[in-house]
Amino acid sequence: MRSKQPDPYTLPFILDGVRIEPRILPLVPEISLFLMQDEYPDERLQQVDYQRLMEAPPYWAFCWGGGQALARWILDHPDLVRGRSVVDFGAGSGVAGIAAAKAGADQVLCVDIDGDALVACNRNAQLNEVSVQTARVMAPAPGDLLLAADVCYEDKGFSGVVNHLLAGGDVIVAESRLRDLSERFPQLRLASHYQVRTLPDLDESENYDLVHIFCAYQDPKKP
Repeated sequence: MRSKQPDPYTLPFILDGVRIEPRILPLVPEISLFLMQDEYPDERLQQVDYQRLMEAPPYWAFCWGGGQALARWILDHPDLVRGRSVVDFGAGSGVAGIAAAKAGADQVLCVDIDGDALVACNRNAQLNEVSVQTARVMAPAPGDLLLAADVCYEDKGFSGVVNHLLAGGDVIVAESRLRDLSERFPQLRLASHYQVRTLPDLDESENYDLVHIFCAYQDPKKP
C-alpha cells in the first residue's frame, strides 16, 4: 500500500518508506523544498519498484547542485530577474524559478517533461509563498530570461538553451558537468562558481560539486 505523505500537500508518491518533507537548502537557506530525506529503505527493492524508478527517476525529489548554485546566484543578483518574464527550463523541484520569483520576477514558468516535477514545482512554490506557472513544453519569447541548471549535458537540454540564445534571448546557465560552454559559445561568459552537493547527498563524485554559472545578455547595458 502507498504511504500517506506527512505534509498537507498531495505530492507524487515514490516508494513505501521514502519520506518527502520540507528541507532547507544549505547553500540557499532562504528556500525550503519538499525533498527526499537522507535515509533510504534498507530492504532490497522489488523488481517492479526498481523498474519504475529506472523508467521515471524522481529527479524532483532532489535539489541538485546546479539548481542550488543557480538559485544562489539569482538571489544575490536580483536585478537580473526583477520585473522580467522568466522560464525555468528543466525545472525539477523548481528551485531556480522559485528563486526568481522571490527576487522579483514579473512571472515565472517552470518547464519540465515530468508531470510529477510540475506538481512538485507548484507545491514548492506554495511552500515558499510565491507563484509560478508550469508547462511540459518550452516556447519562450526572445525577451524571456531562460534559466537552466544541469541540462546542457543532454542533447535536448543543450539545444533548448542554444536555440534561445541564438534567437536573441538572455540566458543564465548553471553546469556541474560541462566546463567548456564559454569556449563553445563565446556569448556565454563565466560569471561565478560554487562548491555545493546535491541534497539529499547521492554520494556522487566530488567533481560534480563544482558548479559554474554562465550568463549571456544581448543588451550590453545588463551586467
